[in-house]
Amino acid sequence: MKKYSPIPEIGIQNRTWPDTQITQSPTWCAVDLRDGNQALPDPLTLEQKKIYFDILVKIGFKEIEIGFPSASKDDYDFCRHLIDNKVIPDDVMISVLVPARPDLVVKTMDALRDVPKATVHFYVATSDLHREHVLGKSHQEVFEMCTATVQSIKEEASKLKESTFYLEFSPEEFTDTDLDFAVEVCDHVIEQWQPAADEKVILNLPATVERRPPTHYADMIELFQRKLKSEQAIISLHAHNDMGCAVASTQLAIQAGAHRVEGTLFGQGERSGNVDLITLVLNLQYLGIDTGLDFSDLMNITEQISELTNMPPHERHPYVGSLVFSAFSGSHQDAIHKSTLRKDELMETFGRWKIPYLHIDPADVGREFENLIRINSQSGKGGIAHIIEKEHNIKLPRFVQVDFAKRVQAYAEEVSREVSTQEVWKVFEEAYIAPKNPKLVLNNYWPYPDEDQSEIVNAKIEVEFKGETFTHEATGNGPISAFVAALKKLDIPDFVLEHFGEDSIGDSAQAEAVSSISVKNSDNGSVHIGFGYHSNINHAAARAIIAAVNKLIG
Repeated sequence: MKKYSPIPEIGIQNRTWPDTQITQSPTWCAVDLRDGNQALPDPLTLEQKKIYFDILVKIGFKEIEIGFPSASKDDYDFCRHLIDNKVIPDDVMISVLVPARPDLVVKTMDALRDVPKATVHFYVATSDLHREHVLGKSHQEVFEMCTATVQSIKEEASKLKESTFYLEFSPEEFTDTDLDFAVEVCDHVIEQWQPAADEKVILNLPATVERRPPTHYADMIELFQRKLKSEQAIISLHAHNDMGCAVASTQLAIQAGAHRVEGTLFGQGERSGNVDLITLVLNLQYLGIDTGLDFSDLMNITEQISELTNMPPHERHPYVGSLVFSAFSGSHQDAIHKSTLRKDELMETFGRWKIPYLHIDPADVGREFENLIRINSQSGKGGIAHIIEKEHNIKLPRFVQVDFAKRVQAYAEEVSREVSTQEVWKVFEEAYIAPKNPKLVLNNYWPYPDEDQSEIVNAKIEVEFKGETFTHEATGNGPISAFVAALKKLDIPDFVLEHFGEDSIGDSAQAEAVSSISVKNSDNGSVHIGFGYHSNINHAAARAIIAAVNKLIG
């Protein structure tokens, strides 16, 4: 006998949800302060709950489940704090949870005294597993529990005439419940509540423990709505993540017609957690849905929630993880580097923002200044060139990219870890700008035109070579050739210039010139690269040559 039995199909005929496009946002209910909080190793204090509530309001949640007042003094006190201090915005609806027990309804309603409006959310387990073997209740007894609880809520609500109350009901373990029984119980609850003509009861249909694949949840939601008699219902989702599919399950169930979603930021909740509202909401925004929630300051939200819960998200958590907008692979880095330089062209080509290996524009979630490309021994020339260009505005010619990538990879292998951008720059400086213990130092360089021949340039140089100072003069057909001719009067190996490139750093009149040069040893064919900066392009080139020749003679 197999330990885990095959999960029976739902038995739906002519399902329509797979062909349905999500065109509008569901209503969102944040249950961080109840479901999320009860699963924290260190539950939130009253002060922390105040901060968390304000964060949820600022993000834009209009429905917030704030606790379980009949089961926790902390939850009761927090409920009273919100009401007594009148800190609930007019457009925000709070809700509280209570089991299907009339004796606990009294304390729950007492916690809601003087609230302008609130949702009372009660639940009862309806799966055979839980109903029979935990509660020890028959089907009929579940109906009776619901009747008594609804009547108790109505009775207590009638005593609070200045408040308006709405009802939410959860058949706990809905996805493990016989669907016909779940429908009957929900219809019964609505009938007992007797909502006004313009009122609807929230039927929250939870995947309390995720035992089914996402497609089954969607099938159950579609079939449930077909079978439900009452039209005065809001179909709500509450998915847990035991199989790691809560986001997928919820997204498909929205396609199947659900109107409302309960979840938590970062998926805080029992076991593997609840559906992660950040991931789900940003998925829908990517599809062009206006969700009504604002995660543009996502990194600050992440920092605040991580501090409150003492549970920072994983480095690869979608959208918020420290590594999700990073690339280590050389081919990935090269594609990102090339495409970010052509993002406007790509936008025009595809009609929307599109960059290889980047799901969304990091700027949309407040991460525009993050290093997209991270360097380790797997990194390639494109990514390493991107770092130098992004951090120092230097565009590396291809011949430099090839050489420099080998140097950085060797360094990364030596330290056996990720390499910081500062370390990348240090490798660059030592390789091409300021080598350690240079034998050749440029003190000065004077290029000037020849008085007799306009096409000739003279050069005078003063250098220190092996501890001695030398002054030499020479001519050439330009400042660079004249400088090289003067330099060759030193006792150094013969060389030829192979590559020469120049650029500028900055757009103003004070922009610095930067030159890149490679020299080839005439005797053994070795190639050496140098970079130089200066406000004068000729002096920048001279410094680049000195850096390259130091490698030649080093």
